[in-house]
Amino acid sequence: MKKVYLIRHGLPDFPGGKGMCIGTTDIPMGEKGFRQAAEMAQKLPPVTAVFSSPLTRAVQTAQAIGLPVAILDDLREMYAGEWDGLAFEEIRQRYPELYAARFHDLTIPLPGAEGHANGLARFKGAMEEAAKQSPGDFAVVAHGGIIAQFLQDISGGWTKPV
Repeated sequence: MKKVYLIRHGLPDFPGGKGMCIGTTDIPMGEKGFRQAAEMAQKLPPVTAVFSSPLTRAVQTAQAIGLPVAILDDLREMYAGEWDGLAFEEIRQRYPELYAARFHDLTIPLPGAEGHANGLARFKGAMEEAAKQSPGDFAVVAHGGIIAQFLQDISGGWTKPV
């Protein structure tokens, strides 16, 4: 049986150094993210294939593994709708009630965002494709939100990726 290693990308280089809701906003990793990727690559057991989301921060993390990286578009993060690309402080000011409610319940949908069911179906399809293409154990580099959705689906409970 093949093993899959789910890897969250390294820390992005947030514009202005402020945290933001990046979803599908394509920003690269920062210096700390590159260090995280190098450390991950040293600890990762041997794999025969590496698959990545097309977003730069994921591709950069996947490249640290040292094997050719196959891009699967459906491994991308969920689109965060009207919040995608906004700094958290701006979101808090524009959507104070929704921002506060989401602090306690991440299942509350974002305005205009990709639905959880759609994102999960897309990601699961990409995981199946990666498993078909890989001759053995493989790594998938993706994003915290979509990985959490996938882990919740297969485990029956919410798991925050680290």
